[in-house]
Amino acid sequence: MVKQKKDKNKLPEFTFPVPMYYLMKLLTKSRLTTIKLGNFETKCMKRKLRKINIEKPIYVIGLARAGTTITVEMIGEHPDVAFHMHMHLIDPFIPQILHYIAKLLPFIFRKKVERVHKDGLAINRNSPEAVEEMLWMRFFDELHNEQLSNIKDSNTSNPKFEKFYTESIRKLMISKKSTRYVTKNNYNITRMEYLHKLFPDVKFVLVIRHPINHIASYIKQERIFLDLEKENDKIRDWITKVGHIEFGSEKVFINLNSKENIDKIRALLEKEETFVRAYAFYWKLVYEYTTDLLSKNKELAKQTLVIRFEDLTDNSEETIDKIIEHLELDKEKSAELREKYIQKLHQPTYYKPSFSDEELATIKEETYEIAKLYGYYEE
Repeated sequence: MVKQKKDKNKLPEFTFPVPMYYLMKLLTKSRLTTIKLGNFETKCMKRKLRKINIEKPIYVIGLARAGTTITVEMIGEHPDVAFHMHMHLIDPFIPQILHYIAKLLPFIFRKKVERVHKDGLAINRNSPEAVEEMLWMRFFDELHNEQLSNIKDSNTSNPKFEKFYTESIRKLMISKKSTRYVTKNNYNITRMEYLHKLFPDVKFVLVIRHPINHIASYIKQERIFLDLEKENDKIRDWITKVGHIEFGSEKVFINLNSKENIDKIRALLEKEETFVRAYAFYWKLVYEYTTDLLSKNKELAKQTLVIRFEDLTDNSEETIDKIIEHLELDKEKSAELREKYIQKLHQPTYYKPSFSDEELATIKEETYEIAKLYGYYEE
């Protein structure tokens, strides 16, 4: 399905962080304990928190493997921006306490390694990480239940979560000495209206990728995670607890208000001859949902910048400028990251799609109507 290429400049491989895993399990074992710890930290920071306002928070969204990670990594290099880091996977409920612990242990996980996804992206403890899903999971039951709609819209209300969540963001901003917040969380694609309700000046960056390359990357990632689970039985528990369940045996598809569509995906996955169709159908559902949402909600559309991964990598200068302008980031402070990522961004070289003609036809059949709206499949 996907041919691998050897990378001569390969980064050191990521090794499963056993101490970090057990510490995370200990600290996040009880829902009540984690919330109490977070509230205790908030109480200690009460005076500082009064001075912090959350303005124009940034949400990078898209289906997994669209290019959201490199996008949030780039935005995170702006000096005004705070984000959850890899070290926050231990316990995102106490970001300030973890900040002090990290200062006491400066030698832990400082050297960059290739992340577990084996996609050439280098990480260390300070790298941006999709952590905030752990906060959502603590306050919303059945959040990843495929049999229920996962959509959180403007009618959603959870005062306890909203208070805790906003306090967590403000604490993170204090620890990073920043004025803006950015996060990458693929599941937030179903929460745009709710987040707009919480933060009326919110900024979204929605990343879309050509379905052929996107699905090839998705399937490649799926196989990597299944192999990792065989090598280490703790991986399965780890990704479930931190909410990274886009891949592997615990994989959960996003229910976009249709149990029937989820059932269809699961049925397609059971047969080898319809395996690719399952992921093509899922791609269509996700971007059909966002396209429809933005066409109906004009205010949300104004606050959302849609970028194609191919434009980010192949037309980096213009696309980065669009992102900076949309997010209203200080242009002078953006100069360094701008120049760095103009040089850094490129199409993946470590693999390439290897679909049969029949599989390519299947992908095009399922995704054509939505993909063509974004300039794909142009004759």
